[in-house]
Amino acid sequence: MASYKNGTFFDSTLYSSWADLSLLYKKHMHQVTTNSKEKGFRVEAAAWIDPNFWAWGLKFMTNATSKRAKENGRKIRELGFYSQRKLQELLRMHPEVEDEMEPTAQGTLEVFQSKAEKDDVLESDRIKHCAEFQFPLQPLDPHEAADIEPALNRSIFAPGAIFSPTGTNGDVHKTCMALATLCKQHGVMFRMDTDIKDVLVVDNRVVAIQVANGDLIEGDSFVLALGNHTAAVAKLAGIKLYMYPVKVHRGYVLTVPRHAEFPHLKCNIYAGGNALVSPLRDNGIRISGGADFAGFNYKSDPKRVAWLLKQAKAVFPDGYLDESKVDTHVCLRPVSADDVPLIGQTTVDNLFVNSGHGSKGWSLSFGSAAILADQISGRTPELNIETYSPCRFGLF
Repeated sequence: MASYKNGTFFDSTLYSSWADLSLLYKKHMHQVTTNSKEKGFRVEAAAWIDPNFWAWGLKFMTNATSKRAKENGRKIRELGFYSQRKLQELLRMHPEVEDEMEPTAQGTLEVFQSKAEKDDVLESDRIKHCAEFQFPLQPLDPHEAADIEPALNRSIFAPGAIFSPTGTNGDVHKTCMALATLCKQHGVMFRMDTDIKDVLVVDNRVVAIQVANGDLIEGDSFVLALGNHTAAVAKLAGIKLYMYPVKVHRGYVLTVPRHAEFPHLKCNIYAGGNALVSPLRDNGIRISGGADFAGFNYKSDPKRVAWLLKQAKAVFPDGYLDESKVDTHVCLRPVSADDVPLIGQTTVDNLFVNSGHGSKGWSLSFGSAAILADQISGRTPELNIETYSPCRFGLF
């Protein structure tokens, strides 16, 4: 189940691979050389002394070339486009799920710090890829942008903006609860608060999962979809997965009410990658952003919270956010070594993985589940699932 306070964005037109040297420079090295204390990426001391970070980081850097970053960005977006289609199919079949999802945003508005930044984005492979799939991204001048989203500070639109009319959002936790109810109606049994102690493998097949009370859970096929704990459980079966927990984008999440005298926010706002801002049905604002590499550290850093709040405040008029009522939530995202999720069969015949989605799990979840279900059922997935194979990094 998802937490109560995840990010709410659902818009795959925004996605690129985080394993990208140019992005790393922009978010970390450039800010260091310009003496900025406000870094989009931050590596904490705990990560530098963590062998798992170094093993993952070496794979991450080998996938951060411009060529691989472009290829991996396309893999992520294609899965996202497919996921959006599968979500729409689900909502048509089960409209009660949409009632719980509570979509509020009427599109996504991408804003920029300069015209040069906007021009770079318009020339990027991300925009070209979206055009290939006929996603109607709309470049806007300042007046057009302000007409679409009057709640923002008009000065933020000076470089122009890009509008994605297909962008939406939703309550991740309520959606998961609705899906759980739907699954139970079809005979699915959930065992909550059940700690896995071992994965029993015989003749290269999992025969059972041993849990804390000694029970053995048998099955024909087993899927590891355990978020940040997937790699540890896979290791019990002799499988190495290159994942690392990161407070990335939706790792730091703020919920802030708006002052009543200001207009409602209508759209998702993507502010140069530093902050993602989304409207909630109760008139609150959900804010997420940044990336902290710190291992399994769930502690909230007040300086990081202040930095993220500052990014969001920059897009609103003075006084829009009620800063006296900021609610802070911290969670970790399982990021694979190329930022492309790990989906599919492992080297153990009946053991499968669906994890490593990083900050994009909500948007990619429906497509990920669909292609994995097809593979397990013996059907041909609509996407090439080998693209997302958990074995693609090799055994060591």
